[in-house]
Amino acid sequence: HINESMAHAVHDFRIFVDHLEARGVRKIGVTGISLGGYTSALLAAVEERLYFAVPNVPVVSLPDLILEWFPANLPIKLFLRAAGLGVRDFRHMMAVHSPLTYPPLIAKERLMVIAGAGDRLAPPKHARLLWDHWDRPRVHWFPGNHVLHLDQGKYLKEIAAFLRRIGFDRS
Repeated sequence: HINESMAHAVHDFRIFVDHLEARGVRKIGVTGISLGGYTSALLAAVEERLYFAVPNVPVVSLPDLILEWFPANLPIKLFLRAAGLGVRDFRHMMAVHSPLTYPPLIAKERLMVIAGAGDRLAPPKHARLLWDHWDRPRVHWFPGNHVLHLDQGKYLKEIAAFLRRIGFDRS
């Protein structure tokens, strides 16, 4: 069901892009926080019409994330063991929608990652994996976690400067 849900998210986003383009919008970008960061990173790999992507505290491997969340990970581990599956199998089952499965379709100069140094819901290693996978585009680390984006004003200014630099502030 998770695989199907992510396919629906991409499908729905493409319908929205069609809608915007039909109304004359020429540059479309995407950003999102947490699962929205995951989705925006995935869209950067599958939607060629995107001008930029800025995942914010993104997750990039749902299996790894789920297996790290105690105690929610216990029933998942039991299920995997009962099914004779390992972590590698679990990753493979969900690789179809992992942002790490595909290269980005957006130029590196139009990619940016925002990450929380103290995030425990979307651990920093996920942002680092995406940053490495995307050949190290612009990144901004903020002090804080998933809920408290300390110094949020600073990273919002960083995003605004990034958008100006790539020409997104002009039509």
